Amino acid sequence: MTLTEILPTMRLSIPDPLAIDLWPMHTHAIVSDVVVGGISLTRLVELNGTPALLTGDLPRPGMPRERAFGGGTDVTVLVFRVTLRVDTQEDKRIALTDCTFDGVSAQWSECRLIGRTSTSRNARTELIPGDVGGASWPHPVALLPGDLREGDLLAVPCAGAMTLHDVRPRPAVAGGEPRVSPALAAARADIS
Repeated sequence: MTLTEILPTMRLSIPDPLAIDLWPMHTHAIVSDVVVGGISLTRLVELNGTPALLTGDLPRPGMPRERAFGGGTDVTVLVFRVTLRVDTQEDKRIALTDCTFDGVSAQWSECRLIGRTSTSRNARTELIPGDVGGASWPHPVALLPGDLREGDLLAVPCAGAMTLHDVRPRPAVAGGEPRVSPALAAARADIS
């Protein structure tokens, strides 16, 4: 347990710590952002939109023999946006996102809010991918600030190198009109 988890108001002056072995080399957290190799992730989004990716090397890639068995030395930081935030009747927190997570080996324990600082306590939030086809289940769950809202940016490190093609939503078309995923339909029904 970290100091920022015990006293969330500390987030205004010190950043949440990073598990440096899971992020690319030369990564450090600042109060409302993460900087990877001198590149601010919020600035990356300003320039490229979301989802955005930044790939680097692991700080301690391990022994050459371990890498040969699939460990690899690449790590990619995925930055994505919350497009809708919903609380269900069962007190479940759901966040719809503008990317897909199929085939992504994300370290959800390291998922963090960037772009603004929150003093709200962390809560379990289910992240539902933004593709309108059949979203894979179970959806990832991350500990995120309880006041997470539409438009917020999230960053998470992922094992291996990825491309935007891997994380961009792929709309499924049935009969000429986009299909809505069951998860999105359920979230919309909870709002009504």
